Amino acid sequence: MRVSIAGLTLFPLVKATAFGATFGTTFDATDDTASARFSDFDWDAVEPKAELEYHDCYNEYKCARLEVPLDWKNESDTRRATIAIMKLPAVVGDDDPAFSGSVFTNPGGPGGSGVEFIPRIAHHLQKVMDKPGKKHYEIISFDPRGVGQSTPAADCYSGNILARQGTSLETRGTLGLGSSPESLAYNYALTKATNMRCSRADELVEESIFKYIGTPNVVRDMVEMVDQIDALRSKEAAARGQSWLELKKRNGDGDETPRLQYIGFSYGTVLGNYFASMYPGRVHRVVLDSVCDIEDYAHGPGWLTSLRYMDPLFDEFFKGCYEAGPEYCELVREDDASWTDISRRVWDYLVSLDESPLGLIGPNDVNAIVTGSDVRGLIGGMMYKPIKTFKLLAHVLDRSIDGEYEELVDMLAGSAIPNLETGCSAVDAPANKTTDLLNTRDVLYSVICQDGEDVTDKDLAYWHKYVKEMQGTSRLWGDVWATLRFACSTWPFEPNWKFNGPFTTPKADPALSEGKPSAPLLFLANRFDPVTPVTSARAMAHAHNGAQLIVFESMGHGVAGSAPSECLAKHLAEYMDTGKVPDEETTCEPECGPWSDVCETYRATSQTFSMDYLLSSASGRFPLMV
Repeated sequence: MRVSIAGLTLFPLVKATAFGATFGTTFDATDDTASARFSDFDWDAVEPKAELEYHDCYNEYKCARLEVPLDWKNESDTRRATIAIMKLPAVVGDDDPAFSGSVFTNPGGPGGSGVEFIPRIAHHLQKVMDKPGKKHYEIISFDPRGVGQSTPAADCYSGNILARQGTSLETRGTLGLGSSPESLAYNYALTKATNMRCSRADELVEESIFKYIGTPNVVRDMVEMVDQIDALRSKEAAARGQSWLELKKRNGDGDETPRLQYIGFSYGTVLGNYFASMYPGRVHRVVLDSVCDIEDYAHGPGWLTSLRYMDPLFDEFFKGCYEAGPEYCELVREDDASWTDISRRVWDYLVSLDESPLGLIGPNDVNAIVTGSDVRGLIGGMMYKPIKTFKLLAHVLDRSIDGEYEELVDMLAGSAIPNLETGCSAVDAPANKTTDLLNTRDVLYSVICQDGEDVTDKDLAYWHKYVKEMQGTSRLWGDVWATLRFACSTWPFEPNWKFNGPFTTPKADPALSEGKPSAPLLFLANRFDPVTPVTSARAMAHAHNGAQLIVFESMGHGVAGSAPSECLAKHLAEYMDTGKVPDEETTCEPECGPWSDVCETYRATSQTFSMDYLLSSASGRFPLMV
């Protein structure tokens, strides 16, 4: 089955990933647990409350809507936001000696839905972290403010999907920021018009979220969630005639101050870094996987270091293809003398598409004009999950180079080519927060523009230089990545709360000293990550006292999902149990790779590719999401 959702940005990610029995196994979204559809539970029927109250949902899960202040920095402001929370309970009760508390997780984004993510990851996290009879965790995630089931929503188009898709169609016609000075100027005007929509939407709603959506606000929401979970457990323990503090002491946690246990992925590492830096005394365990350079994220032009390994990873694709041979990689030709012959052939093809785009008809009878920028965008997205996509990428590129474009167009239809029919059919349809995949762009830009430096005073000459610098970092994805900060060029809102650092934590104290983490932070990184390079993880580990880095000798975005590894699973379980990190930077080896048969069960196919996009990371809504 192929599904086409139009109007999405050119950040094509492959499906959400998770841990298996060995850390890093890719989760199959066809699993019954993950396939729970959100029509099965009516979130609107859950009354938001300032005190946490769970309700049964999706069979084995618990759901809640927690009221929090819209503006944490203004106590006199009575407006409220509502955070959607979902958890998989531990396999033991809260009063069991083996119960080890809540582990929060965030899939990235910014703007990724934890409510959509948790069914795909919760069981796998428990398999990795639980120590039967000794340690058992409940897994919690949430929709950050402005996202999914949380309210109010960040929606610049006020539900007008057709207008949004029209903008996406117009953007496609500009051929990208780096195609010409005229294209850059047109995109600047288009961005300004789009951001004017955000201003207009903000004026129409009294409780608009746009000014209050930055990462510091989400961090404060997390503190409130941690406190509310602890308060609820205390209340439930008292109802049983028990003391929650005494139960915690029995489990080795005698701290009266509730602390966070957290695993964050991609942008989730930004969230975790902010939390640990702003509230170090509320940290118990923090694992950050696929690490953003927080200084590059929050300061300066922004995002300049992200793509350091994108093009080298593309070279690894060619090298692995050549070594695997034609049996595994269809791009190999008999007369190829080295991997560079394959690379040259593919790059020549991409350049030819820049010079002479293809005019085709895609699914649902839509025009499909395929450019080199389109295919580079698709390739960059497929660098996120090599173990799932490298063989498929080789197959589709080989077919396309030979003049057979059907599969290429089908894949682009799932990520880049707008289909206005879906917008038309949505005009009279009731709003559906889980199938309207488009307004997540508004969350993305709202967060990164408010967290980063103000760039609204920069002229076109500045942005021309910025795009060129990005292209110099990555020939494959530089102009795509530049769109992230370019969206901030005319951003109309000033944040209510901004945190500029320092991004660091004091030395950890297992004795639970006030103001100090109870354990140092643990960082994880792949050797070849296309958008969060290992150098960023190393720099962030150095910034936090006692923190350490584990490098996975694998490739792709996210240690979770790149390849299975018993080594990583052992390190994670030990850290969650004891709080101990390795004495020095450590490496783990994967158990299989993109071209081996061992990982064959994780492959994507051209028949499932678009569906995989939609069931998980929703076809490239987020650049920093696993």
